[in-house]
This record gives sequence, C-alpha cells and structure tokens, in this order.
Amino acid sequence: MNKLKIFVILIFLPTIIFAQKTIILNSKFKAEIVKNISQILMDNYVFSDTAIKMSNCILKKLKQGEYNKITDPVAFSTVLTNDLHSIYHDGHMLVQFNPQELLPEPIDTSTRDQKSKDDPFKRIKQANFGLKKVEILNGNIGYLRLDHFWADSTFGKETVKAALQFVSYTNALIIDLRDCGGGSEETVNIISGYFLEKSVHLNDMFDRRTKTTTEYWTKPDPTFTKMAKMPLYILINNKTFSASEMFVYGMQTINRAVIIGETTGGGAHGTFSQGVSNGFRLYVPYSTAISPITKTCWEKVGVKPEIEISSDKALETAEMKIFERMLSNSTNPSELFNLRWDLELLRAINNPITIDTLTLKRYAGKYGERVFTYENGKLFYQRIGKPKFELEPMSLTVMKGKGNTYFKIEFVQDDQGKVDKVNAYYQDDRIETSRRTE
Repeated sequence: MNKLKIFVILIFLPTIIFAQKTIILNSKFKAEIVKNISQILMDNYVFSDTAIKMSNCILKKLKQGEYNKITDPVAFSTVLTNDLHSIYHDGHMLVQFNPQELLPEPIDTSTRDQKSKDDPFKRIKQANFGLKKVEILNGNIGYLRLDHFWADSTFGKETVKAALQFVSYTNALIIDLRDCGGGSEETVNIISGYFLEKSVHLNDMFDRRTKTTTEYWTKPDPTFTKMAKMPLYILINNKTFSASEMFVYGMQTINRAVIIGETTGGGAHGTFSQGVSNGFRLYVPYSTAISPITKTCWEKVGVKPEIEISSDKALETAEMKIFERMLSNSTNPSELFNLRWDLELLRAINNPITIDTLTLKRYAGKYGERVFTYENGKLFYQRIGKPKFELEPMSLTVMKGKGNTYFKIEFVQDDQGKVDKVNAYYQDDRIETSRRTE
C-alpha cells in the first residue's frame, strides 16, 4: 500500500482546524458534492454492499431536500460524515471541508508529489516519527511510548532502532500505545521484527479496488537478539487505533505479548483521500486487514486486552506483573533484595500518601548526627556536614529522599508511642540505626 496515502489520513484526521467559511453553498454545489461522494464510494469503498447503502442514503436525503437549509460548508461536511456513519460507523471515513482546497474539479491527492509543499513527511519528522518517549523504569524495565506508527525504511527506521537499543538490556519492555493513532503497515513490520526470532506472516490487506491481497511478513532484525525473547507488555485504550491496533493484534494472535488496558478503537481499514469539489475532501477506506491466523480482524470490535483495566492504571498494572514474574523467577538473595527494594518504590509512586502535620513534627529532631526539621509543611533531612534535602513519604513511617532512591528512613516508636530512633536502609543492603538525642 502506498505509504503516503496512509500518512495523509492519519496526520490530518486528529488535527483538523477549519478556517472561516469562504463560500455559501447553493443547491448546485451540494448536489455536485453528494453525487461525487456517491461515485467515489461506489468505486472504492472497501465493502461494496455498504457503499451502495451509503450512496443511496445521501442521494435520498439530497432528493428529499434534507440538505436544503445548510449553507455552511463545515456544517455540511459534518452532516455528510454523520449520514455515512449512520449506515456504517467507519472510524477512517471522513468528509472534510478545507477552504484552501477550493478546486472546481475532483482531484485525487493520494498521487500528490511528496516533495510538494503539502508533503506530510516534514511533519512526521518533526513528530519524531511518532516515537514520544523512551526511558528505564524501576526494576530495569524498559518503557517506550508511541503516538503514531510513522517510521518506515526511508524515514525513521534508525530512530526506532536507537530507541530500542536504549532498552535492549532491560528485564522487560512496556510499549505504551494508549492514545496511539495509525501509521503504516511497514512500520508495524519493522517494529514487530525486533521481537520475533523468525519471519512471521502476521497480517494481510485486501484491496477492494483491485481485488488483490497483500501479505505482510515480519523481517526479524538480529541487531538486538535478546529482544526476541524479552517479556513484552503492551498498553492500550479506546483511542488506540488503526496501525497501532495491527501491531497489538499481531502480537496477541501469536501470544508474543501481554495486552493490558481497554478495548481499542476498532479501525482496520487502509485509507486514501480524494478531493470531491468546492473544497470538500473525502477520506475513503478502500482496504481491510485480514489475519492469516484468525481469518478476521479488529474492525469495529477492537482488540480486547488479556488484562482489562482502566487505562490510567495500565502502566502500574504492567509494572506489578513484571515484578511478580521477576520475583518468582529469582533465587539470588542480592537480586531479590534489589527487586523488593524497587517494588517498594514502585508501590509508593503508584499509591502516594500524605503524612499529617502532627506526625511530621513528631519525627522532627536530632538523632545522633542525623537532623530532621519541619519547615513549611515538609520534613527535611540533613546529616551533619552533608547537604539538606526534602523527604517524601513511602508509608506512614518510612520516607525517602526526594529525587533519589538509594536510601530510606524509618521512624521507630517505643512502647509509649514516642519516636525514639530512626533506621536508615541503603540500597547496598546496609542498615544504620540512630537514637534520638534531642
């Protein structure tokens, strides 16, 4: 499939900004627009029987005068989109009015020269090919967030490679596709290849116009051999759509990843855009995905996660699942200590608490060479001769230095409830106890 066609629809759909209306629609213009849309659908729409129903719907409404009172082009584009969606709610289909494209005749911009001023690749590069964030989480867990699948063999492949190199020695990888829009099948293949040891037939695309099916096989990339067996977790929600769903669906059907979050948006169609008339443009789904494994796809139904949970809890859930796996697989005392240390930090981050003012003031005092002061509602720690820094709670009795993870302070009470000592726990397994002196 032509990459540019896919990129065009997925760049502009989420960020359409309409200018002030520049034309007043008359009956002739509206009739021309409706008839042109009807013909484009009949010639191209992925489901020919649905195309007939859509065409009949808008032609009937035109004939019955239901569009007579509409003079605003933006309003007309919205009404037409809703009417087409009333027959079949295709998330890839859109009627758009763009006053910058006031052209007298239909024009198919899917063949537009990529070097023209409307070339979308500049915007793709500025968006870092859809790669939004890469980092290492506690427990040496890799995290990669994508907003779009916009990297291909020409643009962005090396960026993907660099991001994956950064996380190639982690214990597990979380790929965050919450709110991730579409992109190209080629990007899906490129990314999938890093996580598979051999070439796998993950997806097909059937083109209604040519009655042909294109097979998509992954091409394993041997650069990071460890990644082919690395535990993989993918986060999704109802805004995960199109090409990102293709990646999720493929990984799910071969049991390569654990999918966590909410059911995705359900868009499995390839799309191109075509000018209609008088500044109107139609985004036309013309192909559909078919899994060679399930013989179906995620269109309308979305991809359902193995672990269904609110998307705002998906990352926390994935981290906890990874820690559970690592703890169950380890017998090394030092490794277990570090895992439990990081797990406590993770729980504190995901479940923040507040310690009341009275308790913080009770903790304040001098414990040998360790001094704790209450200032402006916060507790600060300073070891004599060392810098002072703020503490933040991990539990009602344990705090850590804000911005660091290498030690924790536990405030210990005696039998009468008086805080009489502190225990300092270090990440190298040391424990130091200091009695209250003031």
